[in-house]
Amino acid sequence: MGCHVGLDRRPVYETTRSVIRVGHVIHALTSGGMERGVLNIVNYGDPARFRHFIVCLTRADSIVSEIRTPDCEVVELSKRPGNDWRVPTRLAAVARRAELDVLHARGWPALVETVLGAALARVKGTVYGFHGRTMPELDGLPPRRWWAQKLVVPRYRRLVTLNDRMRREFATECGVPEHRIDVIPNGVDTERFRPLAEKARLRMRFGVPADRFVIGTVARLDPVKNHALILRTVKRCLDDGIRPFVLLIGDGPHRDTIAAEVARLGLTHDVRLYGHSNEVPELLNCLDVYVQPSFYEGFSNTLLEAMACALPIVATDVGGTADLVSDGVEGWLFKSNDESALTRLIAGCRAEGARAAVGARGRQRVLTEYSIQHMVRSYEAMYTRLANDT
Repeated sequence: MGCHVGLDRRPVYETTRSVIRVGHVIHALTSGGMERGVLNIVNYGDPARFRHFIVCLTRADSIVSEIRTPDCEVVELSKRPGNDWRVPTRLAAVARRAELDVLHARGWPALVETVLGAALARVKGTVYGFHGRTMPELDGLPPRRWWAQKLVVPRYRRLVTLNDRMRREFATECGVPEHRIDVIPNGVDTERFRPLAEKARLRMRFGVPADRFVIGTVARLDPVKNHALILRTVKRCLDDGIRPFVLLIGDGPHRDTIAAEVARLGLTHDVRLYGHSNEVPELLNCLDVYVQPSFYEGFSNTLLEAMACALPIVATDVGGTADLVSDGVEGWLFKSNDESALTRLIAGCRAEGARAAVGARGRQRVLTEYSIQHMVRSYEAMYTRLANDT
């Protein structure tokens, strides 16, 4: 299945352990960039040296079917809403049973429970990953969250985030020195995500109009992703005589709201809410331009995947996006929520020759800087150091 392409050249790490056991603690294993990052480490890692356990504080859904490593165990702790003080004890029980060397907490929902569970199970190899912010957090952290981070984050052995900008931000927010925070960028499987010379056939297969200029995005349906901006822009384009078709790939809590807005704007024949899919590379190859209108992005997996498919990018200049896309080189950046700018950029992207050159530069940048093999090797090196230091 090509799960370990290129990993025969991985460096050899010194270790006193034959197999290092890593537990990834996550709120829920659902469709999203952070969750995809966990799966990539599991699927593309070295099964002879690492065994992975995914511990969901709440639940796992159908994305579990994408795990290709047969000995990866997924555990659901069925956390109750709010504070559930059973969770650290249950997590500790899993850690003891699995004889974990490392517990890697991902995101705020796993911050406190993981450090408590690790203490109860005496797992000293602890990692906390900062992956970005939700919509409510953009206006500042609530006092409870601010104090929890100040008190708990320094108790982790290592911290990790996705780019230098996020490292500076997180270090300041939590009062920890930057040297304690590793930067490991996301990576892409460039064999799976690549341009396909089958656009017409793929559009027919997925029910995408063959004669339309197609824009789209892959994202959780959440307010922070700002899908509403795409809808307003498309309405404006239609009024100006431009006829883009929009493919929204992904699912989430905001789906009903987005569907209602599509109906309100009269875009039923111009927008398709595709939902979750295991065929994202093929769906990306149905697009002419990839649009990311988010209010915030840490370091977008889906943006990298679109670039790997040689799609030109139109994205808001927020978070770590400018680290991935240079304005006018791999795509175009615009200010958050600027409907006029997005309308102008979409209108200007219709020339196929210009799109091809921009898309080719994007794919080359991913090949050079953001391979999945480099990302996985970096995480495995960190896990090895933690296991040896305990």
